[in-house]
Amino acid sequence: MTRVTSRHHLLALLLALTGAGLLVAVALIACTRIESRFVHSIATELSDAKLQGVALQKLAFNQKDLLVLYGSSELVKDVPNRASEFFEPYPTGFRVFPVGKAGTVSLAILQKIAAVGGDLRGRKVALSLSPSFFFDETVNADYYEGNFSALQASELAFSGELSLALRRDSARRMRLYPGTLDEHWILDYALQRLAGDSPADRALYAAVWPLGKLANAIGRAQDHIEAGLQISEENPAPDTKPVRIAGINWRDVLKAADSHAKKPQNPRLTQRPKGSRDASFVASLTAADEWDDLELILRTFRELGAQPLLLSMPLHGPDLETTGVSSAARASYGARLTSLAAKHQAPLVYFDEFENDPAFWADNLDHPGTKGWAHYNKVLDDFFHERTKL
Repeated sequence: MTRVTSRHHLLALLLALTGAGLLVAVALIACTRIESRFVHSIATELSDAKLQGVALQKLAFNQKDLLVLYGSSELVKDVPNRASEFFEPYPTGFRVFPVGKAGTVSLAILQKIAAVGGDLRGRKVALSLSPSFFFDETVNADYYEGNFSALQASELAFSGELSLALRRDSARRMRLYPGTLDEHWILDYALQRLAGDSPADRALYAAVWPLGKLANAIGRAQDHIEAGLQISEENPAPDTKPVRIAGINWRDVLKAADSHAKKPQNPRLTQRPKGSRDASFVASLTAADEWDDLELILRTFRELGAQPLLLSMPLHGPDLETTGVSSAARASYGARLTSLAAKHQAPLVYFDEFENDPAFWADNLDHPGTKGWAHYNKVLDDFFHERTKL
Protein backbone atom coordinates (compact mmCIF):
# COMPACT_ATOMS: atom_id res chain seq x y z
CA MET A 1 0.00 0.00 0.00
CA THR A 2 2.81 2.38 0.92
CA ARG A 3 4.65 1.55 -2.31
CA VAL A 4 1.57 2.27 -4.42
CA THR A 5 1.00 5.57 -2.64
CA SER A 6 4.65 6.52 -3.10
CA ARG A 7 4.47 5.70 -6.78
CA HIS A 8 1.35 7.82 -7.14
CA HIS A 9 3.13 10.69 -5.41
CA LEU A 10 6.16 10.32 -7.66
CA LEU A 11 3.96 10.20 -10.75
CA ALA A 12 2.07 13.29 -9.62
CA LEU A 13 5.35 15.10 -8.98
CA LEU A 14 6.69 14.06 -12.37
CA LEU A 15 3.54 15.26 -14.10
CA ALA A 16 3.66 18.55 -12.20
CA LEU A 17 7.30 19.12 -13.13
CA THR A 18 6.61 18.23 -16.75
CA GLY A 19 3.68 20.62 -16.86
CA ALA A 20 5.68 23.40 -15.27
CA GLY A 21 8.51 22.79 -17.73
CA LEU A 22 6.12 22.98 -20.67
CA LEU A 23 4.63 26.23 -19.35
CA VAL A 24 8.09 27.77 -19.00
CA ALA A 25 9.05 26.61 -22.50
CA VAL A 26 5.88 28.10 -24.00
CA ALA A 27 6.46 31.36 -22.10
CA LEU A 28 10.06 31.52 -23.33
CA ILE A 29 9.04 30.97 -26.94
CA ALA A 30 6.29 33.59 -26.71
CA CYS A 31 8.51 36.19 -25.02
CA THR A 32 11.38 35.59 -27.45
CA ARG A 33 9.01 36.22 -30.36
CA ILE A 34 7.79 39.42 -28.71
CA GLU A 35 11.39 40.60 -28.30
CA SER A 36 12.20 39.90 -31.94
CA ARG A 37 9.05 41.62 -33.17
CA PHE A 38 9.47 44.80 -31.16
CA VAL A 39 13.24 45.22 -30.69
CA HIS A 40 13.29 48.07 -33.22
CA SER A 41 10.23 49.74 -31.70
CA ILE A 42 11.83 49.88 -28.25
CA ALA A 43 15.32 50.73 -29.50
CA THR A 44 15.33 54.24 -28.03
CA GLU A 45 13.89 53.24 -24.65
CA LEU A 46 16.04 52.79 -21.55
CA SER A 47 14.07 50.19 -19.63
CA ASP A 48 15.36 47.96 -16.86
CA ALA A 49 14.95 44.97 -19.16
CA LYS A 50 17.42 46.53 -21.59
CA LEU A 51 19.88 47.97 -19.06
CA GLN A 52 19.97 45.14 -16.50
CA GLY A 53 19.30 42.19 -18.75
CA VAL A 54 21.13 40.43 -21.55
CA ALA A 55 18.48 39.26 -24.03
CA LEU A 56 17.63 42.60 -25.63
CA GLN A 57 21.28 43.64 -25.96
CA LYS A 58 22.16 40.34 -27.62
CA LEU A 59 19.21 40.70 -29.96
CA ALA A 60 20.18 44.25 -30.90
CA PHE A 61 23.65 43.15 -31.99
CA ASN A 62 22.05 40.69 -34.38
CA GLN A 63 20.07 43.39 -36.20
CA LYS A 64 21.82 44.80 -39.26
CA ASP A 65 20.09 48.18 -38.88
CA LEU A 66 20.79 48.83 -35.17
CA LEU A 67 23.96 50.40 -33.74
CA VAL A 68 24.42 49.77 -30.01
CA LEU A 69 25.76 52.82 -28.16
CA TYR A 70 26.96 52.37 -24.58
CA GLY A 71 27.29 55.41 -22.37
CA SER A 72 26.09 57.17 -19.24
CA SER A 73 23.82 60.10 -18.39
CA GLU A 74 24.40 61.76 -21.78
CA LEU A 75 22.11 59.06 -23.22
CA VAL A 76 19.32 60.14 -20.87
CA LYS A 77 19.48 63.94 -20.88
CA ASP A 78 16.78 65.39 -23.11
CA VAL A 79 18.71 67.43 -25.68
CA PRO A 80 17.86 68.19 -29.34
CA ASN A 81 19.85 66.02 -31.76
CA ARG A 82 20.38 63.24 -29.18
CA ALA A 83 21.48 60.22 -31.22
CA SER A 84 18.62 57.91 -30.24
CA GLU A 85 16.00 60.41 -31.43
CA PHE A 86 18.02 61.80 -34.34
CA PHE A 87 18.39 58.38 -35.99
CA GLU A 88 14.96 57.06 -34.98
CA PRO A 89 13.35 57.72 -38.40
CA TYR A 90 16.21 55.91 -40.17
CA PRO A 91 17.56 59.00 -41.98
CA THR A 92 20.53 56.99 -43.26
CA GLY A 93 19.22 53.46 -42.86
CA PHE A 94 19.90 52.60 -39.22
CA ARG A 95 18.74 53.37 -35.71
CA VAL A 96 20.80 53.87 -32.54
CA PHE A 97 20.20 51.46 -29.65
CA PRO A 98 21.39 53.29 -26.49
CA VAL A 99 22.40 51.36 -23.35
CA GLY A 100 23.20 53.38 -20.24
CA LYS A 101 21.89 55.74 -17.60
CA ALA A 102 23.33 58.17 -15.06
CA GLY A 103 26.46 56.87 -13.35
CA THR A 104 27.15 53.99 -15.73
CA VAL A 105 30.88 53.72 -15.11
CA SER A 106 33.23 51.56 -17.16
CA LEU A 107 33.16 48.66 -14.68
CA ALA A 108 29.39 48.33 -15.18
CA ILE A 109 29.70 48.66 -18.97
CA LEU A 110 32.39 45.98 -18.94
CA GLN A 111 29.91 43.46 -17.53
CA LYS A 112 27.21 44.40 -20.03
CA ILE A 113 29.60 43.86 -22.92
CA ALA A 114 31.00 40.61 -21.52
CA ALA A 115 27.45 39.29 -21.04
CA VAL A 116 26.71 39.78 -24.74
CA GLY A 117 29.56 37.38 -25.45
CA GLY A 118 29.90 35.85 -28.90
CA ASP A 119 27.04 37.92 -30.32
CA LEU A 120 29.57 40.77 -30.45
CA ARG A 121 31.86 39.00 -32.90
CA GLY A 122 32.24 41.05 -36.04
CA ARG A 123 29.66 43.61 -34.83
CA LYS A 124 30.07 47.36 -34.63
CA VAL A 125 29.67 48.89 -31.18
CA ALA A 126 30.12 52.48 -29.98
CA LEU A 127 31.18 53.59 -26.50
CA SER A 128 30.70 57.14 -25.25
CA LEU A 129 33.14 58.15 -22.51
CA SER A 130 32.55 60.68 -19.72
CA PRO A 131 35.85 62.48 -18.97
CA SER A 132 34.82 63.44 -15.43
CA PHE A 133 34.80 59.74 -14.42
CA PHE A 134 38.58 59.83 -14.86
CA PHE A 135 39.08 62.82 -12.56
CA ASP A 136 38.70 60.80 -9.33
CA GLU A 137 41.10 58.12 -8.20
CA THR A 138 38.38 55.65 -7.19
CA VAL A 139 35.13 54.77 -8.90
CA ASN A 140 32.06 56.20 -7.20
CA ALA A 141 30.58 53.19 -5.37
CA ASP A 142 27.04 54.57 -5.63
CA TYR A 143 27.39 54.88 -9.39
CA TYR A 144 28.61 51.32 -9.77
CA GLU A 145 26.14 49.75 -7.36
CA GLY A 146 23.25 51.65 -8.96
CA ASN A 147 24.09 50.09 -12.33
CA PHE A 148 25.04 46.61 -11.14
CA SER A 149 23.37 43.57 -12.68
CA ALA A 150 23.96 40.20 -11.05
CA LEU A 151 23.11 38.40 -14.29
CA GLN A 152 25.59 40.42 -16.33
CA ALA A 153 28.28 40.01 -13.67
CA SER A 154 27.69 36.25 -13.54
CA GLU A 155 27.86 35.97 -17.32
CA LEU A 156 31.32 37.53 -17.12
CA ALA A 157 32.43 35.35 -14.22
CA PHE A 158 31.40 32.13 -15.97
CA SER A 159 32.17 33.16 -19.54
CA GLY A 160 33.63 30.48 -21.75
CA GLU A 161 34.59 33.09 -24.36
CA LEU A 162 36.87 35.30 -22.27
CA SER A 163 40.36 34.32 -21.20
CA LEU A 164 41.01 33.29 -17.62
CA ALA A 165 43.38 36.25 -17.26
CA LEU A 166 40.67 38.71 -18.29
CA ARG A 167 38.13 37.13 -15.94
CA ARG A 168 40.71 37.21 -13.13
CA ASP A 169 41.52 40.90 -13.62
CA SER A 170 37.83 41.77 -13.88
CA ALA A 171 37.04 39.79 -10.73
CA ARG A 172 39.68 41.68 -8.76
CA ARG A 173 37.99 44.95 -9.66
CA MET A 174 34.48 43.64 -8.98
CA ARG A 175 35.51 42.26 -5.58
CA LEU A 176 36.19 45.81 -4.39
CA TYR A 177 32.43 46.38 -4.17
CA PRO A 178 31.26 43.53 -1.89
CA GLY A 179 27.86 45.12 -1.29
CA THR A 180 26.77 44.07 -4.79
CA LEU A 181 27.54 40.40 -4.03
CA ASP A 182 25.86 39.93 -0.65
CA GLU A 183 22.86 38.02 -2.01
CA HIS A 184 24.67 36.14 -4.77
CA TRP A 185 26.85 33.52 -3.09
CA ILE A 186 27.72 31.54 -6.24
CA LEU A 187 28.89 34.69 -8.00
CA ASP A 188 30.72 35.91 -4.90
CA TYR A 189 32.49 32.56 -4.47
CA ALA A 190 33.48 32.41 -8.14
CA LEU A 191 34.90 35.95 -8.07
CA GLN A 192 36.91 35.12 -4.95
CA ARG A 193 38.41 32.08 -6.63
CA LEU A 194 39.11 33.98 -9.87
CA ALA A 195 40.74 36.84 -8.00
CA GLY A 196 42.87 34.47 -5.90
CA ASP A 197 44.20 32.63 -8.98
CA SER A 198 46.15 30.00 -7.01
CA PRO A 199 46.07 26.34 -8.12
CA ALA A 200 43.59 25.62 -5.32
CA ASP A 201 41.46 28.61 -6.36
CA ARG A 202 41.35 27.38 -9.94
CA ALA A 203 40.29 23.92 -8.83
CA LEU A 204 37.51 25.33 -6.65
CA TYR A 205 36.42 27.67 -9.45
CA ALA A 206 36.18 24.65 -11.78
CA ALA A 207 34.10 22.86 -9.15
CA VAL A 208 31.57 25.68 -8.91
CA TRP A 209 31.49 26.23 -12.70
CA PRO A 210 28.47 23.91 -13.34
CA LEU A 211 26.45 25.71 -10.68
CA GLY A 212 27.34 29.06 -12.21
CA LYS A 213 26.34 27.97 -15.71
CA LEU A 214 23.06 26.58 -14.38
CA ALA A 215 22.36 29.84 -12.52
CA ASN A 216 23.07 31.78 -15.71
CA ALA A 217 20.73 29.58 -17.74
CA ILE A 218 17.95 30.19 -15.23
CA GLY A 219 18.78 33.91 -15.17
CA ARG A 220 18.64 34.16 -18.96
CA ALA A 221 15.27 32.41 -19.03
CA GLN A 222 13.92 34.79 -16.43
CA ASP A 223 15.42 37.70 -18.37
CA HIS A 224 13.56 36.66 -21.55
CA ILE A 225 10.28 36.36 -19.70
CA GLU A 226 10.69 39.71 -17.93
CA ALA A 227 11.65 41.46 -21.17
CA GLY A 228 8.70 39.96 -23.03
CA LEU A 229 6.25 40.86 -20.30
CA GLN A 230 7.58 44.40 -20.02
CA ILE A 231 7.25 44.93 -23.76
CA SER A 232 3.72 43.51 -23.68
CA GLU A 233 2.74 45.88 -20.87
CA GLU A 234 4.10 48.87 -22.78
CA ASN A 235 2.24 47.72 -25.90
CA PRO A 236 4.49 49.56 -28.38
CA ALA A 237 3.29 50.26 -31.90
CA PRO A 238 4.67 47.93 -34.57
CA ASP A 239 7.84 49.34 -36.10
CA THR A 240 7.52 50.98 -39.49
CA LYS A 241 10.76 51.33 -41.40
CA PRO A 242 10.93 53.85 -44.24
CA VAL A 243 11.00 52.35 -47.71
CA ARG A 244 13.23 55.12 -49.04
CA ILE A 245 16.25 56.47 -47.24
CA ALA A 246 16.33 60.23 -47.57
CA GLY A 247 19.96 60.68 -46.57
CA ILE A 248 21.51 63.61 -44.73
CA ASN A 249 23.38 66.71 -45.78
CA TRP A 250 25.78 66.80 -42.86
CA ARG A 251 27.13 70.21 -43.74
CA ASP A 252 23.65 71.67 -43.29
CA VAL A 253 23.04 69.68 -40.09
CA LEU A 254 26.26 70.89 -38.48
CA LYS A 255 25.67 74.46 -39.62
CA ALA A 256 22.11 74.46 -38.24
CA ALA A 257 23.26 72.98 -34.95
CA ASP A 258 25.94 75.62 -34.63
CA SER A 259 23.49 78.44 -35.25
CA HIS A 260 20.94 77.09 -32.75
CA ALA A 261 23.41 76.12 -30.05
CA LYS A 262 23.12 77.93 -26.74
CA LYS A 263 25.82 78.41 -24.17
CA PRO A 264 24.82 76.61 -20.96
CA GLN A 265 24.19 78.59 -17.81
CA ASN A 266 26.96 77.23 -15.62
CA PRO A 267 27.37 78.02 -11.93
CA ARG A 268 29.76 80.83 -11.08
CA LEU A 269 33.20 79.39 -10.37
CA THR A 270 35.85 80.61 -7.97
CA GLN A 271 38.82 82.09 -9.83
CA ARG A 272 42.11 80.40 -8.94
CA PRO A 273 45.67 81.16 -10.03
CA LYS A 274 46.56 79.71 -13.41
CA GLY A 275 47.91 76.17 -13.08
CA SER A 276 47.47 76.11 -9.29
CA ARG A 277 45.60 72.79 -9.46
CA ASP A 278 47.72 71.16 -12.15
CA ALA A 279 49.62 68.82 -9.84
CA SER A 280 46.57 67.49 -7.99
CA PHE A 281 44.54 67.22 -11.21
CA VAL A 282 47.22 65.20 -13.02
CA ALA A 283 47.85 63.03 -9.95
CA SER A 284 44.18 62.07 -9.64
CA LEU A 285 43.84 61.58 -13.37
CA THR A 286 46.91 59.34 -13.51
CA ALA A 287 45.77 57.16 -10.60
CA ALA A 288 42.12 56.86 -11.63
CA ASP A 289 40.74 53.31 -11.49
CA GLU A 290 38.51 54.18 -14.44
CA TRP A 291 41.52 53.70 -16.73
CA ASP A 292 41.90 50.11 -15.55
CA ASP A 293 38.23 49.44 -16.17
CA LEU A 294 38.32 51.02 -19.62
CA GLU A 295 41.29 48.82 -20.49
CA LEU A 296 39.30 45.77 -19.37
CA ILE A 297 36.56 46.84 -21.79
CA LEU A 298 39.06 47.18 -24.64
CA ARG A 299 40.51 43.77 -23.88
CA THR A 300 36.99 42.34 -23.90
CA PHE A 301 36.28 43.92 -27.28
CA ARG A 302 39.40 42.30 -28.70
CA GLU A 303 38.77 38.85 -27.24
CA LEU A 304 35.16 38.85 -28.47
CA GLY A 305 36.13 40.11 -31.92
CA ALA A 306 34.02 43.29 -31.82
CA GLN A 307 34.50 46.38 -33.99
CA PRO A 308 34.47 49.21 -31.44
CA LEU A 309 34.44 52.98 -31.70
CA LEU A 310 35.34 55.19 -28.73
CA LEU A 311 33.95 58.70 -28.47
CA SER A 312 34.90 61.19 -25.79
CA MET A 313 33.51 64.56 -24.93
CA PRO A 314 36.06 67.35 -24.60
CA LEU A 315 37.06 68.67 -21.22
CA HIS A 316 35.43 71.90 -20.07
CA GLY A 317 38.38 74.12 -20.96
CA PRO A 318 37.08 77.48 -19.70
CA ASP A 319 35.79 76.02 -16.41
CA LEU A 320 38.97 74.10 -15.67
CA GLU A 321 41.11 77.06 -16.64
CA THR A 322 39.17 79.24 -14.22
CA THR A 323 39.61 76.76 -11.40
CA GLY A 324 43.37 76.45 -11.86
CA VAL A 325 43.88 73.61 -14.37
CA SER A 326 46.02 74.69 -17.32
CA SER A 327 45.75 73.45 -20.90
CA ALA A 328 49.00 71.51 -20.43
CA ALA A 329 47.51 69.57 -17.51
CA ARG A 330 44.24 69.01 -19.36
CA ALA A 331 46.17 67.52 -22.27
CA SER A 332 47.11 64.61 -20.01
CA TYR A 333 43.62 63.18 -20.43
CA GLY A 334 43.78 63.14 -24.22
CA ALA A 335 47.31 61.76 -24.25
CA ARG A 336 46.42 58.87 -21.92
CA LEU A 337 43.20 58.11 -23.79
CA THR A 338 44.89 58.17 -27.20
CA SER A 339 47.68 55.91 -25.96
CA LEU A 340 45.27 53.37 -24.47
CA ALA A 341 43.10 53.29 -27.59
CA ALA A 342 46.15 52.79 -29.81
CA LYS A 343 47.45 50.00 -27.58
CA HIS A 344 44.26 48.03 -28.17
CA GLN A 345 43.75 49.18 -31.77
CA ALA A 346 40.43 50.81 -30.96
CA PRO A 347 39.37 53.77 -33.15
CA LEU A 348 38.94 56.92 -31.09
CA VAL A 349 37.28 60.25 -31.75
CA TYR A 350 38.12 62.78 -29.07
CA PHE A 351 36.39 66.11 -29.60
CA ASP A 352 39.18 68.10 -27.97
CA GLU A 353 39.01 70.81 -30.66
CA PHE A 354 35.81 71.97 -28.97
CA GLU A 355 37.37 72.26 -25.51
CA ASN A 356 36.95 76.03 -25.51
CA ASP A 357 33.52 76.11 -27.15
CA PRO A 358 30.87 76.27 -24.39
CA ALA A 359 28.12 75.76 -26.98
CA PHE A 360 29.28 72.17 -27.47
CA TRP A 361 27.82 71.17 -24.07
CA ALA A 362 24.32 71.18 -22.65
CA ASP A 363 25.59 72.03 -19.15
CA ASN A 364 28.74 71.91 -17.03
CA LEU A 365 28.70 68.10 -17.01
CA ASP A 366 29.65 65.53 -19.66
CA HIS A 367 26.48 66.10 -21.69
CA PRO A 368 26.64 67.09 -25.35
CA GLY A 369 24.38 69.95 -26.34
CA THR A 370 22.60 70.40 -29.66
CA LYS A 371 25.93 71.16 -31.34
CA GLY A 372 27.77 68.39 -29.55
CA TRP A 373 25.25 65.74 -30.56
CA ALA A 374 25.32 66.90 -34.18
CA HIS A 375 29.05 66.16 -34.30
CA TYR A 376 28.59 62.88 -32.41
CA ASN A 377 25.91 61.84 -34.89
CA LYS A 378 28.10 62.60 -37.90
CA VAL A 379 30.81 60.33 -36.49
CA LEU A 380 28.31 57.56 -35.68
CA ASP A 381 26.89 57.75 -39.19
CA ASP A 382 30.35 57.55 -40.78
CA PHE A 383 31.26 54.66 -38.49
CA PHE A 384 28.12 52.66 -39.29
CA HIS A 385 28.47 53.13 -43.05
CA GLU A 386 32.27 52.77 -43.02
CA ARG A 387 32.69 56.01 -44.94
CA THR A 388 35.92 57.06 -43.30
CA LYS A 389 38.79 55.27 -41.65
CA LEU A 390 38.62 56.32 -38.00
